[in-house]
Amino acid sequence: MEDEKSTLIGIQISGEGAQITWYNRSLEEPQTLSLPGEGEDGLITVPADAWKGALRGGRFGMQSLEKFMARLVGMVPGSHAGEDLRISVTVPNLTQELGEHLIASLESLGIERRNLFLQDWRTSFYYYVISMKKELWSGDVAFIRLRDMQMKGSILHIDRTVRPWVVTIQDVATADVSDHVRGNRSDEDWNKERDRIFYEFLGRLFERRSVTTSYLYGTYFDRSWAERSFQYLTFRRHAFQGQNLFSKGACYSLMVRLGIRQIPEMLFMGVDMVTHNIGMSLRVKGREQYHMLIPAGVNWYEAHSRIEMVPDSEMSVTILTTPMEGGETVGRVLRLDHFPERKNRATRLRMSIYFSSAHRCEIEVEDLGFGGITPSSGRVWKRQVIL
Repeated sequence: MEDEKSTLIGIQISGEGAQITWYNRSLEEPQTLSLPGEGEDGLITVPADAWKGALRGGRFGMQSLEKFMARLVGMVPGSHAGEDLRISVTVPNLTQELGEHLIASLESLGIERRNLFLQDWRTSFYYYVISMKKELWSGDVAFIRLRDMQMKGSILHIDRTVRPWVVTIQDVATADVSDHVRGNRSDEDWNKERDRIFYEFLGRLFERRSVTTSYLYGTYFDRSWAERSFQYLTFRRHAFQGQNLFSKGACYSLMVRLGIRQIPEMLFMGVDMVTHNIGMSLRVKGREQYHMLIPAGVNWYEAHSRIEMVPDSEMSVTILTTPMEGGETVGRVLRLDHFPERKNRATRLRMSIYFSSAHRCEIEVEDLGFGGITPSSGRVWKRQVIL
């Protein structure tokens, strides 16, 4: 770590609530805070205006979001010094707009962008799992939660037949436990019925899989009504239940990034991962050389590159995209239409590449002119590439 006094913070946030976990060198393991206003489900209430601000922005919404994030961060011991903080925010599904609003709210606290990270809940769950004892993920790992009165089950699988190991999370099973299914059943009859539904749901989730550990998210699943299901769930398997999986996973991800915690060489095939290597061919001292711009395997919201170049009579820029699993390299051309008339090699171009989603790459080329010789025209050329 750059500074042993740094505090690492994982913030889990959604419209349903928030959770916060922190770590510094004085702790053996990350600690989840119990904060004033915490609900019975273990989550901290997120003001509706703050979550609207995260989703949609707007002056009032952003003010509410900034105030809420300041309150969260301020309750972490040692968080008064913005330069000593590393923060990872995790949300159910990450979009460019949501990410920008969350980053802006934390930058308003004086925290530098380079110390801020984003990830979705699947990525946080991955970091949580692989940070546990290895025997807990020696086989498949199940994740079970309730959303919109639907039981949902996913499986984290590690393919150890390849190097690096490839990790995937797949949605496997669902079950409806809404009022429509309950109908007119009494509490006693409904408990028996949803125990049966949960038991069959687990059967589909575990079918033909060697599941060593299950994680239940939330407070819905309870042994008081799921007696038979819990017996099946824990038969020769580990099972855990809690609300801080994602905030703690976000904190673990920072520990891995900073080298505090070591993990095996793995490639997590998350929904936010860039699946193509992106580069270009550059002429260096008269020889063509390949230059990597963005490597496959990084999260799209962290994938960005900027490079300046002096074109040699070219009226276009070409980037090269290659699938990470191998395959044909494709040249993606951005034509510099209506380029100003200038002497050859009397122009500098700045090319910026970033992603607006996992499969949507944005390319921008800006005319910088050439020092005091050639002024900039102010022109910017753009192209969007779908991968």
